[in-house]
Parts: sequence; structure tokens; C-alpha cells
Amino acid sequence: MNFKKYTGALNIRTVISLIISVIATWIAYKYQLAFNLDLTLISIAVVFPLVFTLGSAFQRREKALEHLGRAKGALASIKYIFTVSKVPDADKRNIGKQVIEVKSELIKFLYSESNDKEPLNNSIQKIKMFIDKNREFLGRSISVRVYRLMRDVIMGVENSISIKVHRTPQTIRAYCELFIYIFPFYYAPTLIYNIGYSGQLNEIGSTFGGTEYFDTTFIVYALNIIISFILISLFNVQEQIENPFDGDGIDDIQLDNYELDY
Repeated sequence: MNFKKYTGALNIRTVISLIISVIATWIAYKYQLAFNLDLTLISIAVVFPLVFTLGSAFQRREKALEHLGRAKGALASIKYIFTVSKVPDADKRNIGKQVIEVKSELIKFLYSESNDKEPLNNSIQKIKMFIDKNREFLGRSISVRVYRLMRDVIMGVENSISIKVHRTPQTIRAYCELFIYIFPFYYAPTLIYNIGYSGQLNEIGSTFGGTEYFDTTFIVYALNIIISFILISLFNVQEQIENPFDGDGIDDIQLDNYELDY
């Protein structure tokens, strides 16, 4: 059984959030804080920005898959056009190597933490120079098709780079994280108001007659911890797919699958 899919979203933020929820509940009990607060605030301060950024991150991932597939398909088409053309065999092998170089440089750039595009730009420039050099062997119509494919390559590459470099709004994410840490202090008094104080025994019915009682302290602690765990876990998932190329998370794009293997 693969437990990584359950533990992949756990990090130091998870620990901090759980500790804060325990402290917030303890403070609420110690100072007897119990308020019937409107929990609509969590929708405005936490849930809405969390859903917004999470949705945006997944859209970015799907767009990245589309752009990578477009670039790979265009590069493969360029390679095949030269294969069936009248270009000398040595040049056919050369264009195959240059096509692979572009894809390798793109994958290397997307994996890297650096934003240096010079090696990638140079590899694309080599293909353009090769096309210009062999235009006489291609003819006008095929040359136009090749340049259109190069446009698809460049658009796919540039869009993939933009997804890596530009992220979802960082201010929204920062405030969302802050409110996730603050929320347990708001939620604990509401739970105590609705469930009960520490040491207070609530009466429940018994199937054998008589009366049974239970202490609500554990339930309040558990509920506050659970809601904090859910919110911070979703925040962590969003951060992992924020950059779908860095390999941090099981939902990231497997860039090795985009190597040209045909």
C-alpha cells in the first residue's frame, strides 16, 4: 500500500497548525471563553481564497501538460519532415540530435531552480539556423509548414516557462496561511459554547435504562485539531502543485515522460 499519497501533504506547517489548535483550545478552556460566533468568517478568510488558489493551481498543471505535449509533438513533426525530405543523411541525423537537445534543455530548465533560459534559447536557435540553411531542400510549402511547427514549439516552450516562473497570487496565499493559523482561536470558543466546558458532564440516554454521562473536552480538542489539519493539508497540496515541474508532490508532472523517444 502506497502511504505516500496520504503523507505527501504533511510538513512543518502541519505540525505548527496542530500545535496552535491545541494551544488555542487550552486557552479557551483556561479563560472560559465561549461565544456563539458566526463561522461565515472562515468562508471569507480561509475557504474562498483556499479554493480559488487550489483551483488555479490545478488549471496551471493541466495547461502545462497541454503546452508540453504541443511542444513535443511539434518537435517530433519537424524531425519527421526532415527525415522524408531531400536533405543529406548527415544533416538528417543532425536535426534529430538538435530536436532532442531542445527537449532535454527544456526539461532541464523546468526541473532547475534557476531561471536561466540561455541554453534553451540557444538550442532553439540552432534549429532555426538549420531550417534556414536547408531551405532549398525543403521547398516553399514545406518550409512554411516547418516554420509553423516552430511557432508551436516556441509557444509551448514559452508558456511552460511562464507557468514555472509566474505563480498564483502570493498575497492571497500569504493571508490564507495566516488565517488558517488564527482560525483555531476563533473556532475553539464556538465549539465550547455548542458542546460544553471542560469537566462538564453531558447527559446521554442509555439503552439499559438509567443515565450515562460523558466529558466533552476531548471532542472539542479533536474537532479543533481536525479542522486545522484539513485546512493546512489543502494549503500544502496547493503549494505542491503551484510549480508542477519541481517534483515536490505526487501530482507533479513527470517530465521524463516528455523525452523524445521516437
